[in-house]
Amino acid sequence: MSPAIIDGETVRRPAGPWTPAVHALLLHFERVGFEGAPRVLGFDEEGREILTFVQGKVPGTDWTPTDDQAVYAVGKLLRALHDVQAGFVPSADAKWQMPSALPGDEVICHNDAVGSNFVFRNGRPVALIDWELAAPGRRITDVAMAAAWWAPLRSDEGAKHFGVPTDRRHERLRRLADGYGLEARERRELVGNCVRVFEGLYDIHSGVSGKPWLEGRWDATLIAAAIRKNIDWLEAHRSELESWHD
Repeated sequence: MSPAIIDGETVRRPAGPWTPAVHALLLHFERVGFEGAPRVLGFDEEGREILTFVQGKVPGTDWTPTDDQAVYAVGKLLRALHDVQAGFVPSADAKWQMPSALPGDEVICHNDAVGSNFVFRNGRPVALIDWELAAPGRRITDVAMAAAWWAPLRSDEGAKHFGVPTDRRHERLRRLADGYGLEARERRELVGNCVRVFEGLYDIHSGVSGKPWLEGRWDATLIAAAIRKNIDWLEAHRSELESWHD
């Protein structure tokens, strides 16, 4: 994530080669009246992008909504932001900061649908922020990333750091899937796709050299190690987790 500065009612962040493509998507959201993303306001005198600041509360270590209805609403919001992309076609020369973990051309994935990028009001998610990692991919990429955070499809240790309960993973997966409207086949493949998403993320972050969009932006070595830990946990518990849709 690029360093962002909140300035009154706006958010300012350094722009990059990917910014025009991301702005095109956000402008499409505005044209169709989708309220679940920030609005583009242009650039400031330092060349930073200017976006609207979405009012609300963001989950983190000090607060996380844990009720099932919140998980359902997360799935519903993801489905809405995917569906309203109908008719949006990126320009032929569009550049994206990094590829999706599950590449494809179904939608433009947010690619970072973790708790801290959801804005809540009255205990329900109203928007997704921080779109700088968006890129073409498969819809299930965003659903799998949300499942990893909200179900959670990750270790108890990692979940408890953010206050996410770990004793009802199956039921919370059902609520997320119901909110998104996953079909039977997609439900059967969700855990496996979550593994594939993490494997793709691991490949991206463990091979930073020669990728200027990653170099110097964060400690990719530490992130890769954390992703590897998630993959190992998922594989160790995969048969148990995959029985959630039975």
